[in-house]
Amino acid sequence: MKKNPKTIAGIIGLAVLLAGCAVLATYMIPTIREVQREMSLTPTPLPPVPDTVREKDLSDEVTPEPALHNGSQGEKVWKLQERLQALGYYNGEIDGQFGPGTKEAVIAFQKKNGLDADGMAGEETQKALYSEEAKRNE
Repeated sequence: MKKNPKTIAGIIGLAVLLAGCAVLATYMIPTIREVQREMSLTPTPLPPVPDTVREKDLSDEVTPEPALHNGSQGEKVWKLQERLQALGYYNGEIDGQFGPGTKEAVIAFQKKNGLDADGMAGEETQKALYSEEAKRNE
């Protein structure tokens, strides 16, 4: 059986290539492991935080309550109606629906308590409404 010289050259070339890969792998694998180990030990740096954010004390900030207005509904409106009724401003049904009657009661309360009479129970109105200084409608 006669061997083709090109086949023999291809097999030798393949063997040399495999030997080179084996040698390269023996050097690369420990290096890759060392890089991975170093990466796991080194924390990822965080971008700097501006001084304005760092100095601000967020514990004193309170998110303002959304204003209750015509069309609002739910438990907050229910409580608003109860408080307006207890102070003598609202005589409608307590149903949790902010309608014309609730709006009129809020306006009357705002006028009596020196607030901007816009008919919406915003943060300032609610604060005054639930305070001990809230004036009754007499």
